[in-house]
Amino acid sequence: MNVTGNDTRRNTRSWNREVPSGFSRPHVALALMPTTNPPANSFSQPVSVLLGTIPSLRFVTLAGLHALADTTQRESTEAGQSIIRQGERADDVFFILEGTFDVMISHFGEEPDPIRTLRAGDSFGELGVLYDVPRTATVRCTTTGQLLRIPGEAFLEALETWS
Repeated sequence: MNVTGNDTRRNTRSWNREVPSGFSRPHVALALMPTTNPPANSFSQPVSVLLGTIPSLRFVTLAGLHALADTTQRESTEAGQSIIRQGERADDVFFILEGTFDVMISHFGEEPDPIRTLRAGDSFGELGVLYDVPRTATVRCTTTGQLLRIPGEAFLEALETWS
C-alpha cells in the first residue's frame, strides 16, 4: 500500500486500540423472538449454532454444541451492571445476544481503563475458564442487554468433543 501525504490513514498500533485482523468470525443473525421471559431456546438461530460461533468452540462436534446449549442460561443485564470483575474466580463464559459491554482493565488499583467494546455475537470469559486463572478484566454492561451464561465445566467438557 502506498501512503501519500493526503492519506489520513496511519498504520500505528497501540496497546488499547483494536487492530483489524485478516480473520473474521462467521456472521450469524441474532434475531430474538419478542417475549417477556423466553426460554433459552427461543432464538431464531438454535443456541447450539450461536455457541458454534465462539472461536474456541469452532471445532466442537454438533453433539457437543447441543449438550452445551442445554446447560446455558439466558440473562438480562442493565446498564452499569458489572458482569465479571477483574481478579474474580472464572466460573462461566458469556455470549452476547444484544447490548453493548465495555471491557476494562485496572493497573495497580488505579481507575480501570476501557480497552474495547463488545456487541452482539461477541463472547468473553473464555481465558479464565480455559487456563483456570482469575478474570483478567472487568466487563460492564453499557446498554440494556441479553447474555447466554455458559457454565465453565460444561464449556470445558464441550471442548473434549472435538473431532
